[in-house]
Amino acid sequence: MCHTPEDTNSATAGVTALCCYRRTISLQTVSRRLHEGGLFALRPVVRVPLSPADVRAQLHWSHEHRSWTPEQWGHVLFTAESRFNIHNASRRAIIWREPGTHYRAPNVVERNHYRGGGLLIWAGIATNDLTDLYVFAGGSVTAVRYRDEILHPLVRPFIASMGTDAIFMDDNALPHRARLVRSYLESETIPQMAWPARSPDLTPIEHVWDMLGRRIAGRSVPPGTIHELQQALL
Repeated sequence: MCHTPEDTNSATAGVTALCCYRRTISLQTVSRRLHEGGLFALRPVVRVPLSPADVRAQLHWSHEHRSWTPEQWGHVLFTAESRFNIHNASRRAIIWREPGTHYRAPNVVERNHYRGGGLLIWAGIATNDLTDLYVFAGGSVTAVRYRDEILHPLVRPFIASMGTDAIFMDDNALPHRARLVRSYLESETIPQMAWPARSPDLTPIEHVWDMLGRRIAGRSVPPGTIHELQQALL
């Protein structure tokens, strides 16, 4: 037997009333009420998990460099690799459409369910200059490949052209931190910027990868083969 709200104390009156007047509520009703309250179903923000030690290291690095002038940053060569795949770059593109127009031709992007392969590329940027874009020809990037394909033919002459105050920056990928690579940089007297772990968001070249991906995704005819993807990236 249900009690009326008057038969209960104020703390349980609302719960008792709900128990007495149960009804089925559709998902559409719940969704509509949430929307009216300003809540919408959106993808969560993805971030790299950081340990307390990672946080301390990033804060320390930021405090050390927060007073750097634009001239000092102008001596840094920021470099990184990025992977671009066929058929999934279109997820970067956003369209605006009217309700009920899902399947109209301008609102449809064709994409196979398979990834179709991709390319790993490397590049570097400085304040007033940039390196050539390098496309790795398949396989994993080892310390030897990093030295022979990137450091020696691309980074070494570029750093030399920047002058005596130039600083080389790359991330903490395993091939980048191998003993062979450290020995090569020391032998060529290439100064390397200390880089805190798990901090790709601190380097401005990440914005370059994002812009490059958006430009490719915004093409009227997206790349359909590895060769077309490579030509589009270049």
